[in-house]
Amino acid sequence: MLTLARVVSFALLALSLFTIAHASPASRRAATNAERLARGQGPARPRRLYSGTRTSTSLACFQTGSIGIFPAGTVTSAIRKRSDAIGWLGAYGVSSTLAQAWTYQYTLTSTTSSLLELNHPGTPYRLAGVAIRSGPQVTLGPGNAYYLELQNSRAHTAAGSATATYVYDTYAIGYAQTSIFEIDINGKLSVHWVNPDGSVAAQYLYVSGTGVYVTGDPAALQSQLGSAATLTAVDLFFDVPDTVVS
Repeated sequence: MLTLARVVSFALLALSLFTIAHASPASRRAATNAERLARGQGPARPRRLYSGTRTSTSLACFQTGSIGIFPAGTVTSAIRKRSDAIGWLGAYGVSSTLAQAWTYQYTLTSTTSSLLELNHPGTPYRLAGVAIRSGPQVTLGPGNAYYLELQNSRAHTAAGSATATYVYDTYAIGYAQTSIFEIDINGKLSVHWVNPDGSVAAQYLYVSGTGVYVTGDPAALQSQLGSAATLTAVDLFFDVPDTVVS
């Protein structure tokens, strides 16, 4: 009798194992929430909880080009002709050919101020407005004899800062500000030197010899450079390859 009971037990166990082994995939899969709801059960726990990730910040955009010097008022569009240029900004001021021009680069992001710093890629130098033969309190504007020369310097000043820093460099000597440049939609470059009181006067660009000068009073600049100096009013343009034609 005991043997018969054991046989029956083993038979039931084998039948159970056979049933499990041959159960259909549908019976083994997890029930959907709809099926659980039909059985009066709550929704299943998610297999993986949502983990938020940071969205990437906008990448900085670099613009690289040379700075062309054109007679004031002669360029009225975004496209310029090389043959119309007086010259190009180089290591020591005006260079006569594009091959001698320095390359400059600026960075734009969504949070960048409209005032830019123009760096010479691969070097510690950047373009600066430099007040020569002056003290640190340099004011540009009508009736002021101070003027700047655009030179290349290792100095750095913040955008909007009224502080000028003294430089004694390979290409520049004097009090300098660097984050003072603005470039409009056509590539025209303007200078915005900040006076000690925080004001910014209208500023004009002139070329005399190989120097590129910035003044708030053209008559005062002529007086400072001497009556023999020839001043040519100019506009500067930041030229990338697709904005200049032969």
